[in-house]
Amino acid sequence: MPKELDLATPPNGSASLLGKWWGFAVRFPHRIVVVSFGIAIVLLLLILFRGLLQARDRDIESLQQTQRMRVQAIDALLNLEAERLRSLRNYAGHLLRLQQLEPFHPDADLLQAFERRHADTWTLPSHGDAAVVGVGEAQVGGLDGFARNDAELMRGLDIARAMSHLLGATPAGSTLQRRITYVSRNGFVVSRPSIGEGQVLAMLRRHAAAPYFHENAPRPGRNGMLTWALAEASDGSGDQSLLLSLPVYLGQAFRGVVVSEIARRSLDELLGSAPHDAVRGFLVDRDGGLVGASARSVSRGETLAGVLGETMAAGTVARMFQAGTGILRQPDGNRLIFRKLADSDLVMIDVVSTHDVMLRSAARLSGAVGAGAAALALLLCLTLMVVHTLFGHYLARGEALRALAETDALTGLANRRVFTARFALEYAHCAREQLPIALIMLDIDHFKRINDHWGHPSGDIVLRQVAQVLRTRVRSVDLAARLGGEEFAILLPRTGVADAAAVAEQLREAVGDLSCEPAADAIGKGNIRFTASFGVAQIVPDGTNDLEALVLVADQRLYAAKAGGRNRVVAQQAAA
Repeated sequence: MPKELDLATPPNGSASLLGKWWGFAVRFPHRIVVVSFGIAIVLLLLILFRGLLQARDRDIESLQQTQRMRVQAIDALLNLEAERLRSLRNYAGHLLRLQQLEPFHPDADLLQAFERRHADTWTLPSHGDAAVVGVGEAQVGGLDGFARNDAELMRGLDIARAMSHLLGATPAGSTLQRRITYVSRNGFVVSRPSIGEGQVLAMLRRHAAAPYFHENAPRPGRNGMLTWALAEASDGSGDQSLLLSLPVYLGQAFRGVVVSEIARRSLDELLGSAPHDAVRGFLVDRDGGLVGASARSVSRGETLAGVLGETMAAGTVARMFQAGTGILRQPDGNRLIFRKLADSDLVMIDVVSTHDVMLRSAARLSGAVGAGAAALALLLCLTLMVVHTLFGHYLARGEALRALAETDALTGLANRRVFTARFALEYAHCAREQLPIALIMLDIDHFKRINDHWGHPSGDIVLRQVAQVLRTRVRSVDLAARLGGEEFAILLPRTGVADAAAVAEQLREAVGDLSCEPAADAIGKGNIRFTASFGVAQIVPDGTNDLEALVLVADQRLYAAKAGGRNRVVAQQAAA
């Protein structure tokens, strides 16, 4: 008779721990299922919690990358504003130097303004949208850093009047609300938006109190220094603005300052793009003062410590400026994601609530509890898709920001910043082989008449057509750029002035053959025909990288082409 099988004993008959477990499993299978299910639930919860922590960390890293892009966008806008300010300063300096080379013949408006110079306030009408407004000698004497010099007054007024139409030129797509002002040490200003005689004295007093003005007057030699400051708005509103300023010198003599005043509300709008409600964005200066904030306006005198309270450790802002970028953990568990703006004493700080980020992560992962492994696999696939989409979006944003920083928005040509960097690179290459570098400056003749007759949209069409000619007519190694307004430049490495002049002549003929259809609002006024004037210069590398001198020579020859009747090329067979 066969022996009866005992199910409570493992196959090998062992009485070890494994044998005891085998007996328990046979007697109480439902309890094994419950325990196994409980263990699976615990493991699932642990995996879910770990996933939540990882998702939270990924969200914070994503916020850090988003902040980097937001900082790059603000940097790009501020850099564009700084470049615009440098262009105005250089234009003023160029006019000052030209006045030393040519006889000066004041017109009736200048003579009339000069006769009224002793009045409390007076106005010189301008060719642009902003009039030149000044104060009398008695008022000038009470302003720190100002001094009335009648010998320089009319020449200075002529320069301010020439600058007036440039002040209103706004780069396409700019979101900044600002005021551009040229302040002369002689006691007059030209500003955009324009001001009246009743505002000029108060504006001069506010500028006189600013370090960027009175610190330049007694200490010349700081030409080229771009100053950033947070100061009282010049419109008398009592609010604060971010001020960018550059001094204007003639030789060693301080003649004035150009100022770009960016309204605080404009910075608030830039910060209003915080990723979601778990993030509060702030723009902070070195003293911890709030310059801007997302989703709300900043009151004068507010500080980051006042907003965060006791959760903010002492010396936090100083540590941020020293590190430049990073993440700080607060005593309450929240994170401070920070990144310093490149060329200013400002830092962007995103205060991230880790609790809110965790809840957002939990909401995305909650379906995994009920759906099990299938839901986890699906969630993994969706997460990978989202990461892929976000990464593609970030790459597209990065490319868009790069294009914003390196190209002119209207024409698609390189901007001044890229032009300067390319010159330095080509100069280094040509220096090794002792080859020349040529520069062509061109300016559309009577461009103001085009804007006046056909309108500014048609003027933009003309600029784009000229840019297209430059793109198709120059070599791949050359670089065409728009320097501002209707002025363009072409860098020709390894090219002498004679060959560059030949290229300029071809471009002159091509521009003269253009016939542009006007914009829709000017239909019926006929096609637009126009010409351009060209100035050509070259420099042979000799160890001195002096783009400014090369531009000045080409610009002078462009001016000679204008003075000689326009629609011509002026060059000289001599190395700079």
